[in-house]
Amino acid sequence: MGLSVKAYDNGDHVCLVWLPTDLKPITQCRGFAIRRTLNGGTPAFLSNHVGFTDGQAPPGPGNEWKWPIQRYLWWDMSVNPGDKVQYQIVPVVGPNQGSLTLAGSLKSDVTPVLEISGQASRNIAAYFNRGIIASQWATKELAAEDKNQKINKTSLMSVVQKPGDPLRNALSGLLRPQVLGMLKQVKDEGGKAFLALYELNDPELLDAMTALGKNCNLILGNGAFKPPGNDENAEIRAKLKAANQINVFDRLVSSGHFAHNKILICCDKNGKAQQVLSGSTNWTVTGLCTQANNGLIIDDPQVADAYLQEWERLRQAGNAFPPDLIKANSTQKTFTVDNSQVSVWFVPTDAMEDLQQARRLINQAQEGILFLFFNPGPFQEDPSSWTLLQSILYRHQPESNPYYNPNLYIRGVVNQEIAGVTEDSLPADQKTPAKLASIRQTRHLDPRLDPANPVHPVALISGGVDPPQRLDEDVQVPANIKAKFHDWEQELLGASMVMIHSKCIVIDPFGEHPVVMTGSHNLGPKASEKNDDNLVVIEGNAALAQAYAVNIIAIYQEYRFRHYVAKNAPSPNAWHGLEDNDTWQQGHLTGDAEGELKFWLGQEVAPSSVSGGPPPPQSPTVRTTTAAAPPAAAATPAKAAVGGGASRPQPAQHKSRAGSEHKVPPKPQTDSRQGSKGKMK
Repeated sequence: MGLSVKAYDNGDHVCLVWLPTDLKPITQCRGFAIRRTLNGGTPAFLSNHVGFTDGQAPPGPGNEWKWPIQRYLWWDMSVNPGDKVQYQIVPVVGPNQGSLTLAGSLKSDVTPVLEISGQASRNIAAYFNRGIIASQWATKELAAEDKNQKINKTSLMSVVQKPGDPLRNALSGLLRPQVLGMLKQVKDEGGKAFLALYELNDPELLDAMTALGKNCNLILGNGAFKPPGNDENAEIRAKLKAANQINVFDRLVSSGHFAHNKILICCDKNGKAQQVLSGSTNWTVTGLCTQANNGLIIDDPQVADAYLQEWERLRQAGNAFPPDLIKANSTQKTFTVDNSQVSVWFVPTDAMEDLQQARRLINQAQEGILFLFFNPGPFQEDPSSWTLLQSILYRHQPESNPYYNPNLYIRGVVNQEIAGVTEDSLPADQKTPAKLASIRQTRHLDPRLDPANPVHPVALISGGVDPPQRLDEDVQVPANIKAKFHDWEQELLGASMVMIHSKCIVIDPFGEHPVVMTGSHNLGPKASEKNDDNLVVIEGNAALAQAYAVNIIAIYQEYRFRHYVAKNAPSPNAWHGLEDNDTWQQGHLTGDAEGELKFWLGQEVAPSSVSGGPPPPQSPTVRTTTAAAPPAAAATPAKAAVGGGASRPQPAQHKSRAGSEHKVPPKPQTDSRQGSKGKMK
């Protein structure tokens, strides 16, 4: 018996996953120790922050392993870009907590050196903010700034609007310095910047834009419709025009449409496009700091030029959607970048051609699909008008379905109330066996339920058959968990009902054909037919797919445990800490839980082992922000370190145009119960 282990990163933190090679519990195992070597230094153990009993003093330096980790997924949050790390997993065994030893004979091999970087490949990078989805550390940081201020939405929003504030920097993660770095490089090189934005109010980004002077060219939409003028950006628009420092072009679309892009195109001094930023992030304080968002940077002149051409079409269109704009948008634009196929779609299109390509890829998924959705739109009956969420859920529906695959791993989070997604929205007197069976078999088609009571708009989805877990307001915002739950601090009151703003789908991140879909596009027919939006589909870049998969499962797992806390806090049988026995392993090494671990390790999953949701946690999912993802065979190699094997090829190191002059914000500390020391996202 031994342990197989994989370690990999997404630029912000390292994720580890391991399993016994024989998939059997280890006798007298009280958990695992993780030994890390950082930048060639002396190996040291990562800290767990939960003991066997409440109030127990933590073990001192060198003895961190005496509070072992009772999980097979772990997160090292204390790394920074440029760090080089190696890991080894060691079982901790003994008859009881007072007689523990390290089982060196069962330890894993040391993983090869892994260098922390957000650069998935030479010319493609992904960066994520941290947001307040997990707000334990945010609450502590906010309180530390002013001991007398009330921990609430007002104080949070006051802090995150201050450039240079440590909490603002921490919440915005690696994303903010990358965007600022792109703008600074344009300025330093005498280049030009072209932006098309849905919303704009962040003071630091505004300063960086205005520093470019007339080399900054902005198409500014009207955001969400806000009476009386239906222009959410009216105040900023007026200030920018009055100052006359940058070139501002209005795109004030009519009701039913959104000028929804969030793009930055960087050009050289001759106006030739060189690099583009896409993704889900609005250029607002909440977009950077409180919502979960992503930024995709492609350093390729051809791709950037496709965006620049679309920018010019939008400028010429004014406030309208002329036929020539829609015609140009309706053609797929495909490029090769770093041996990956990059398809760029702009919308609106004339026949939802963008969604047609996306559905084809969803139907071809072999191993798993992960996703984050914000407002994909209501479910449709006509398959040609389905949201991409419907297409994903359909993969688990057996009825006359050529794409049916019950073993496909499906996990994701949706931030929108969608009638028909969950039978929880049915009145109690309508929850008949026949009605529930009908919903479960047609969940992807919308049985046109009319919810009797409002339901909260964030849901966890673990397949196309099992009903989603609806999160109540205290869980999703996250809001105040009123009573402390075994050392958890009181949470921040909600800063925004929009918590998941990222829009992304990942297909087969560890398989032969990994796919990432992201952009400003909400991944439904409304966006495809009505909005200014962009969708990027990248095929064959394993490292990129795994970085996005890590981000998605992080959010899923965080919310799942938060739901557990809110639901079980009053129960004396709820999880309180480490278990002083070896039976804790059973819940991880059987059924769906084992299937999930094998998926993340890139191992073959037994039939029907991942079609449903994970079992109720014996030790609940910890309050952390990511989960493990192993490498995959792909044209662009993964950035994973595999214990016991040769190191995977590393992508070529590239000094990105983005962020070269900006320091990475320091990572706040958390005293997460069972979590490695570092920030929570």
